[in-house]
Amino acid sequence: MEFSHVHIKNWKNFRDLSFDVGHRLFIVGPNAAGKSNLLDVFRFLGDIVAPGGGMAQAVEQRGGLKKVRSLFSRQHPSPSIDVKLRDGDDEWRYVLVIRQEGSGHRRVLVEEERVEVNGKRVLKRPTREDKEDTELLTQTYLEQKVTNKEFRKIADFFAQTRYFHPVPQVIRGLTGNEIKAADPYGSDFIRQISETPKRTQDARLKRVQAALQEAIPEFEKLRLEKDSMGVPHLEAAYKNWRPHAAWQNETQFSDGTLRLLGLLWTLVATPAEKSSVLLLEEPELSLHSALVSKLPTVLAEARKNAKGAVQVILSSHATEVVDNESVGAEEVLVLLPGKDGTKGSLLSDREDVECYLDIETPFSEIISILLGTEGTPSFGLGS
Repeated sequence: MEFSHVHIKNWKNFRDLSFDVGHRLFIVGPNAAGKSNLLDVFRFLGDIVAPGGGMAQAVEQRGGLKKVRSLFSRQHPSPSIDVKLRDGDDEWRYVLVIRQEGSGHRRVLVEEERVEVNGKRVLKRPTREDKEDTELLTQTYLEQKVTNKEFRKIADFFAQTRYFHPVPQVIRGLTGNEIKAADPYGSDFIRQISETPKRTQDARLKRVQAALQEAIPEFEKLRLEKDSMGVPHLEAAYKNWRPHAAWQNETQFSDGTLRLLGLLWTLVATPAEKSSVLLLEEPELSLHSALVSKLPTVLAEARKNAKGAVQVILSSHATEVVDNESVGAEEVLVLLPGKDGTKGSLLSDREDVECYLDIETPFSEIISILLGTEGTPSFGLGS
């Protein structure tokens, strides 16, 4: 299963945004365009079905409905998420519209919840019971095992959403924060490797090693070693003028290399038997500019010959990332902020860039042209 279409209304920066999603999606745009807020749509669905989560908790984590609701939609303020999902020959659709209670506790309520499969209705809320007891509207059917039996595969798929934005200082343990399981910022990254069974660990590190060599030719080997205190360290060897490679550990890696290692491990460690979504925010940070355009190839190499399907949705400030020859115009979503909120479209859907696509103009140049014609400040790797 994977996302095939997303339509959101009244969500943070976006009054109305609709786009198709393939196996990969590259989201680009200037500062304050809403790239992180768009990734958060997918995180929100995952948080609803997370253990100990739920709709109310997911909204509260984001500062309440007033922080979720778009400031650009005053007449119809209810945030709406409408997604379609491919599952073999089947197409599922899940719709969720939420609102705030008009009086009393001002709770967040389900205004509408719908599930369809191949155009056939599976669920439509509010039901008669919902109208008789509004307490029922404080929870989605999606988050409840008792009520999601007919479409639990959607809940299970959303639960496999993984957001990863590794912070080198966190990985190195320099922030003083405790190690958290499945930490999106990477505090448990090296522990994950250490706790992986040796045979599986070696196989995964070999795949990470092959992918890293695509980006850094002088990179030679990767291994996990424990120091005299039993603390695991990730070590890498680089070719140099000496007859034997020089080894470094994570405390000596550049920030860019450490972030890339974290991203690659996350890709190869994704369970093979489950479909999942991996959300990557600004993976190009701290990378040398020459490596940025290689990122799609490096990430693809990490999943080469893998059995499981991982849908990668990546946001980036660096337009160079979409100049990779493997990236298609149908995979590039350009966000452009405006007076009525951020608008967005796939490059392949824009008639005004067809002439540039026909002559194979680099996507980064096309995006710069769009930003200029839309009156939006240009952006680059460091913005």
